[in-house]
Amino acid sequence: MAPRFESLCTLLARGREPESPVAFRGAGERHGFRDFAIHVASLAATLERQPRGRWVLVCDDAYAFAVGLFALWHTDQVAVSPPNAQPDTLAALAPDVVATLTDRPGHPAPALHPLQQSAVELRAFGRLQPGAPALELFTSGTTGAGRRVAKRLSHLDAEVRTLEDHFGPAAGPAEVFATASHQHLYGLLFRVLWPLASGRPFQADVRLHAGEILPALAATPDSVFVSTPAHLRRLAGARDWPQVRGRCRTVFSSGGPLPLETAAQLAEALGEPPCEILGSTETGGIAWRRQRAGREGALWSPLAGVAVEAGPEERLHVRSPYVSVDEPDAGFTLGDRVELGPDKRFWLHGRVDRVVKVGEKRLSLPDLEARLHAHPWVAECAGVGLVQAGEARVGAVVVLSTAGERAQGESGAREVKRQLAAHLSGAFDAVLVPRAWRFVAALPVDERGKTPARLLDALFEVGPTEPSAPAWGVARHGSDFLERELEVPDTLPVLDGHFDGLPVVPGVVQLDWALSLLAERIPDVAIQRIEALKFHRPLAAGESLTLRVEFDAKRGRAVFTLRDATSAVASGRLVWEGKSA
Repeated sequence: MAPRFESLCTLLARGREPESPVAFRGAGERHGFRDFAIHVASLAATLERQPRGRWVLVCDDAYAFAVGLFALWHTDQVAVSPPNAQPDTLAALAPDVVATLTDRPGHPAPALHPLQQSAVELRAFGRLQPGAPALELFTSGTTGAGRRVAKRLSHLDAEVRTLEDHFGPAAGPAEVFATASHQHLYGLLFRVLWPLASGRPFQADVRLHAGEILPALAATPDSVFVSTPAHLRRLAGARDWPQVRGRCRTVFSSGGPLPLETAAQLAEALGEPPCEILGSTETGGIAWRRQRAGREGALWSPLAGVAVEAGPEERLHVRSPYVSVDEPDAGFTLGDRVELGPDKRFWLHGRVDRVVKVGEKRLSLPDLEARLHAHPWVAECAGVGLVQAGEARVGAVVVLSTAGERAQGESGAREVKRQLAAHLSGAFDAVLVPRAWRFVAALPVDERGKTPARLLDALFEVGPTEPSAPAWGVARHGSDFLERELEVPDTLPVLDGHFDGLPVVPGVVQLDWALSLLAERIPDVAIQRIEALKFHRPLAAGESLTLRVEFDAKRGRAVFTLRDATSAVASGRLVWEGKSA
């Protein structure tokens, strides 16, 4: 039986049993409630000697993030969770905050590590005020630039209580594993705050690969798994799922609709489809579903306390205690087109604010995507409005289904494009059929699992400063590594002349990709030496790969590996500052 549920406002004031588990890591390391309370007290004592205000909170470790969050709240301060941890993003926030709480090595001062403060005696914590400003998050910028959204403790507390009421009985005493980022609202609620309030231990470290996460789920008698559509699609075909069945009570997914094919694969492996959560940064959670084939299987059910309406232009309008906008009583209108169904349930039909104009014709990109997705060769897709050579064009980013991948292997990408264009031409004017196509292993997502317009646009950009850039996809990171999925587009300029009849990517270009990825974490790094450099086989257009860079900043070295689904394509060691590997 799970421990009693406790409000976020009174969690530390009322406390739990000292050894009650809070968080765990892969090497058997665990933190109990007494550890958590002492860590919060120690950081709070340090914060009380600092200026008061807003603090950037960015941590790879979810437990360190939780300690930072509660220490800020118990010193009447506000946490700012940035949209990403890129240097330019953090630099833009710096003038408006006191400093940064982070567990990332090498972060420029002023910065404090949440878990490395001088230990103090356990303090008597007071009750937090529900109306107090607590957290600032950022929208994903799905159709434009992201914006800041402020949350009060009452927003978070009310939603956590609803999650326990609705999903708690099925979750039981489960341990919570996750690949969703705790830096964004969905991951924060499902991975950190709900487990803390309900007394369920949560995974603190980063485990992203099937070989890491699935054996851990299989070895845990009771677990739940909090993930995203992009990650679940990559995991769905893994062979270890049968070992997880009966041990993982449920899988949660949020950040966009889960492909029906992925939902069906996981339903076959686990006995039921994942529980999808619909929500936004402004509204919090809205609805849930377990997706199955057919129209009825696509219905969403509102969470308790959430009222859903069809607003102007059939846009989804939401009222609930979790809505965080200037006028919460008025609710919030999203850009999703809604169709109301029976018993307060509803269907979604894409976004109404994604309309492009080509010549004198107007095109709803969701309509294009719905038609394209109906083709058996398409697993996922996204339409994009482009400007090429000064003229408006339509582009399409496509994730091929198993049948589509087979067709591409047999007939080539050109024939697949022709067939998909022919499929669309039956419903759209010729000028609206995509002229530019990108086939990717997965739709690109940001750190919260969303696919903002800027990432789709980037797939079609070949800038003068990056003539050899691949089509970058999903990004993942930890305290000592960065990883990006990528695809080699057949339009990559360096393929010209390398070689006629058998275009391959030069080794120097593959090395440049590794250097570019390293520079995302260590800007302006000056490589002194490249060691153990190997190109294991030729790299051709159309391939989907994973590039991983593992770095040791103290020793001045990094190891990179470029892999396909089964083996390494290229690898090497990068050494800087004259240090020996």
